[in-house]
Amino acid sequence: MSSQNAIPQRSLPDAPTRVTQAATATVGLLAVTGSAATATLAVVTAGVLRPSAITIAAGLVAMGAVVGAWLLAGRHAAHLPPRVLSAVAAAWAAPLLLARPLFSGDVWSYLAQGATAALGLDPYRLGPASALGADSVFTAQVSHYWADTPAPYGPAWMLLSRGVALLTGENLEAGVLAYRSVALAGVVLIAWALPRLAVRAGASPGVAVWLGLLNPLVLWHLVAGVHNDALMLGLMLAGLEVALAAVDRLHAGGESERLVTPLRLAAGVLLLTLAADIKFVAGAAFCVLLVAIAHRVRRPVPLMAGVVIGALLITGVLSAAAGVGWITAPLGSLSVYSWMAPTTATGLLIGAIAGSGVTPTAVTVANMAGLAVCFPVVISLLVAMFRGRLEPIRGLGLIFTAALLCGAVVQPWYVLWAVLPLAAAARTRRSRLRVAGTSALIAVALPPLTGDVAAMIGGYVIAAVVLGTAGLLIRYRLTRPATTAPTPVRAKNPVPVQPAAPERERVAASMPRG
Repeated sequence: MSSQNAIPQRSLPDAPTRVTQAATATVGLLAVTGSAATATLAVVTAGVLRPSAITIAAGLVAMGAVVGAWLLAGRHAAHLPPRVLSAVAAAWAAPLLLARPLFSGDVWSYLAQGATAALGLDPYRLGPASALGADSVFTAQVSHYWADTPAPYGPAWMLLSRGVALLTGENLEAGVLAYRSVALAGVVLIAWALPRLAVRAGASPGVAVWLGLLNPLVLWHLVAGVHNDALMLGLMLAGLEVALAAVDRLHAGGESERLVTPLRLAAGVLLLTLAADIKFVAGAAFCVLLVAIAHRVRRPVPLMAGVVIGALLITGVLSAAAGVGWITAPLGSLSVYSWMAPTTATGLLIGAIAGSGVTPTAVTVANMAGLAVCFPVVISLLVAMFRGRLEPIRGLGLIFTAALLCGAVVQPWYVLWAVLPLAAAARTRRSRLRVAGTSALIAVALPPLTGDVAAMIGGYVIAAVVLGTAGLLIRYRLTRPATTAPTPVRAKNPVPVQPAAPERERVAASMPRG
């Protein structure tokens, strides 16, 4: 065969590489779609357009588009490295960085509480109206439900809030941007911790980043909503990863780790303590860490005592600067009924049936019953972790799930307490579907805008028609069978292929002899 007629061999990528390339291309398209949707949401909620059926529908359609793009991205998450999905999350979040605070006005309370602390007053004793006066620029922004409620947050958050107030003064825009920067720092910590926790739990890092970081609830409530849960969750997850890695090294032993490992454990304890000193619920991660130490370390009691003492010392130092009112301040949030909490909703339903006069008693009894159920459930989960029957990251997610189902106060962003650990530990298709389905439903439960009854009804109807039609078209596109087979391409100058030696012998034997 002449060398001039030879066709050069071209190396083709293997099957896994082709799958990854196709997944990257698809997710890249979804990144553009999601970015356009979040940009639309930022424009619609900017306050320039009057709330109407059209603007409400536009916001709902944008939210639905993000949720749909997120669910479609999940089809490829297992084939993609975490950095690709993190880049998609950054693209989706970018238009929301300059958006108005969405779905909640808690950031205005942060500003008011920080201003109270900056004036030398006690935010754990005084609400914004009492401390700053009704004519304050901060009090005017705070919801009337919380105008007289003291700060319910830990000393670390109050010191940070005081610093923001001293830095930004009465400039509302600068204050919101400062708190959004803090929230973004928490989201970055989440992005760092999730894939590492997933590897620890035996799950897919890509799926963990998709279910957790790329989750619409993160966009709505941590980025756009500017909640301090972002920093709390970031510190908690990062601290738990650092601390558990140190426990693993202690379990494995090794002379070279004698100095480094205690320092790593101390760093993890510091991060966990800061998280709990923002919101005390992060203390659940401390319980998980202590159980992991008891389960894996040969002589755990001295180490457990050191962890507890170290956390108490850090909290004591912060409390000396911010005050100790945070110990009882969270009880103030119970003054407003949280209808999303199953126990509170049960009490409200009883009050609606039996009469409003029994509502306070019914809610209190239902909340106490929830606590009575939650306590043994949490203990049983910790025991299962100690015996090695429950993976710690999944155990943390289940502890938060029990707290949400049995607690007295639930907000949409509280769901992320459970979603993020469960996302990192989602090893089965069923567990992934549970997290994704719950997140998708909650992500579209609240409208981005409010208007009169007619505008709200009209907006939901229009959005339902648009999203329903789009969903049917996408479903048809994904499920329709291929109608034609691809036509093979002929070469202009076909070159005969010489069969291999065994094949030549078989062909020669089958030919008739003359």
